[in-house]
Amino acid sequence: MLEVMESEILRIDEQYVLYKLDVNGGLFWLFDIEEGACFKLNETSFYILSCFDGNASISEILHQLLSRYPNENPEKVFNDLKKLVDILKEENILS
Repeated sequence: MLEVMESEILRIDEQYVLYKLDVNGGLFWLFDIEEGACFKLNETSFYILSCFDGNASISEILHQLLSRYPNENPEKVFNDLKKLVDILKEENILS
């Protein structure tokens, strides 16, 4: 099961759009264009969501995160990523 998840390729659903405004160090948003909702993100959340572009597997995204945050515990990063993916899939943000 774990291997299947790691090879899974996901993308942000078409009803969502990521947006970065380059002022004061950056403002980051996720817009739901169908419902009109918007969610303010921090830089890390924006980076992680931007990795789900439909090209990279979860394993590749994990490696990107570990490269970006080399001082973090790899097992914790994987577990956090797995939880995030589960939540985003449940909310239909990732497909």
